[in-house]
Amino acid sequence: MLATAFAMLVSTGQLDLITTLAYALSLGAGFVFDLKALLLISRKLANLLRIGYLPLFILDWYVLGSPPALAVIRYVLFASACKFLSTRTHRDWLWLYLIAFFEVVLSAGMMVSATFFVLLIIFVFFAICALATFEMRRSSEDSGPEGARFEFWREVKGIRRTVGAPRSRIIAIFSCIALALILILAAPLFVAMPRLNRSPAGGRLLRTEALSGFSTTVRLGDVALVKLNPRVVMRVRVRFPPVQGLTQLRWRGVTFDEYDGQSWNQTGVELQPLRRFGDLYQVDRPAPSGLLTTQSFVLEPLDPPTVFVAMRPIWIRELPLVRRDGGDGLSTESHASQRLSYTVFSDTRIPTDAELATDTSRIYPPEIRRRYLQQPVVRDRRMDELAEEVTRGAITPIDVARRVEQHLRTSYEYSLDLSRIGDVDPLADFLFDVKAGHCEFFATAMVMLLRARRIPARLVNGFQMGEYSDLSDSFTVRQSDAHSWVEVYFSQFGWVPFDPTPPTGLSSYDTGFVAQLRKYFEGLEMFWQERIVGFGPGEQLAMLASFQQKLSNFERGAARGFIDWASGVGKSVVSMVTGRNDNNTEDASSEDAPAQPQAQSRIAAILEHPVVIGFIFAIAAALAIYEWRRYARSWRRLARRNGRSSAVAFYHEMSRILERRGMRREPSLTPREFAVSIGVNEVKELTDAYEHARYSESELSPDEIARVGVLLQQLKRRNPAVTRAN
Repeated sequence: MLATAFAMLVSTGQLDLITTLAYALSLGAGFVFDLKALLLISRKLANLLRIGYLPLFILDWYVLGSPPALAVIRYVLFASACKFLSTRTHRDWLWLYLIAFFEVVLSAGMMVSATFFVLLIIFVFFAICALATFEMRRSSEDSGPEGARFEFWREVKGIRRTVGAPRSRIIAIFSCIALALILILAAPLFVAMPRLNRSPAGGRLLRTEALSGFSTTVRLGDVALVKLNPRVVMRVRVRFPPVQGLTQLRWRGVTFDEYDGQSWNQTGVELQPLRRFGDLYQVDRPAPSGLLTTQSFVLEPLDPPTVFVAMRPIWIRELPLVRRDGGDGLSTESHASQRLSYTVFSDTRIPTDAELATDTSRIYPPEIRRRYLQQPVVRDRRMDELAEEVTRGAITPIDVARRVEQHLRTSYEYSLDLSRIGDVDPLADFLFDVKAGHCEFFATAMVMLLRARRIPARLVNGFQMGEYSDLSDSFTVRQSDAHSWVEVYFSQFGWVPFDPTPPTGLSSYDTGFVAQLRKYFEGLEMFWQERIVGFGPGEQLAMLASFQQKLSNFERGAARGFIDWASGVGKSVVSMVTGRNDNNTEDASSEDAPAQPQAQSRIAAILEHPVVIGFIFAIAAALAIYEWRRYARSWRRLARRNGRSSAVAFYHEMSRILERRGMRREPSLTPREFAVSIGVNEVKELTDAYEHARYSESELSPDEIARVGVLLQQLKRRNPAVTRAN
């Protein structure tokens, strides 16, 4: 139980390596000491150590600047580790159980994922086992100095048989059953419990991870640091328009317009809040076709409040605030301590090269020229020569862009090695010396070469589409999927994406057994986030409305069916009473229909009244319950469960049949003597079956049970006079 609670803390990713190893060693040492009845420190020393750690706790929090929750966790782990290594009474074990529960609560505040749910189920299972065995041991020790002696038995077919003491298998089975009942009872409580409106603005209690490339300034090469980390950033479920089909998307984060030779900067940093329509924010004009791609994001806690979207977002939903910068980047409130869920509707259709070829204009708005034709004041002039050489003969902007894109894809290699040759600017080093780099170098090179040809372009940092899981029908995006690409401005079409990175630089995913297990886990994680974590007031109201609608439809259908049935029953009874057939009365016109007698109308009204019909149903239900109780107590049902009880039951039934004929067995007579005195063959044979089932170790066979039924029926059909005569 304690190890599982500690595993939940470790899975949050907040514990440092030293704390993790130290507590794991103390936990293992405490287990070994328990097995060998060893003692490392005294209770007094353990208490002094816990008190002495308090100054270190304050130092950890206020001086070293650790997050409050992490400082508390370290103190709790140290206090419990001291308890492991000292003597423990029953009260100490209860204290450790409370500590384990407290660790689970802390984990819940730091990790809301499917991993937490799986570990929580394991923890509850071990908690039930621990508390059950703890109570058994404490009761045994409290019963006397030598412990109580218990006798365990099990009743099998009415006989008590001594068995051994319960083993771990019995405790485990009991814990599994209790765990299942807890989950079943918790499900309706989870659905019915009121929710509070969630806000992404959380406290700074935990340490969160900031991603490079998603601020207003980023140094060239920072994306490579992100790509080395396999941590999950977000999960996305995508729904394409039926006419569009599956399209390769990128999750757009931040755009940059100014390059100084070393770093990219964003000059249009003034944030403008978007206009809200209900729970929707309008980002851009609706698409002319009206066909939009729906993306449902579950974004992990991150320091940058960036809102990731597919290209050309039109609407955004389920966010408390959406702001846009001068480079069309979107952001919201801080969500550094909890996940963020939102939905985006984007126009993901990309114009074809044939369509872009019709846009030959080089006349751009002044703001576009000022921001997206900028070049470093000090730059390598070989870039201008390379741009002219690569695009020689190209006329339209799309021809220039495609030539530059193709040149970079085929003439350079993809690599995450950031080694340089000489003390030059990184872009010139990439183009003319190293000729290898990662996506950020390829995208920067394309932007600068296009700007050298006076075509507006900008750098975009975001993520590739991610790994698809058919189990959850969603894409899992990790930091290793971080990517940089280019957007080129066309006068008629606006910003169009281009990607000069070679195919070897795009993410590839395994298809083996481990990859399949990972997809199963990702499917569970997506279900957990959408159906459990994301189950809020809106989902509760929607479920309640759906249930009410179904209940209302059922009530209307049942009422109509009941009225039609009651009307038919009433008309049938009326026709039997009056001798008149009115089945076709409704089809006849009111003028041609004969007048119904007054008595017949009253009878029909009474029989069709809901109270009368309800009374009839109540009588029918009472009769059904009576018959069921008779069957439940009958010897036939008992014969399949307990042979002795069934023997008593059918013998009592035989006795009741004979009593109705005036033949009562005196208390002084045994069943055998009574059967001889009656002299009826059926009674003798039934008495033999009774004695066999009542006193023998074997039970009645199916044939013998069937024979008992036949004998009872024969006894009922016998002439009472003949029975008395015999």
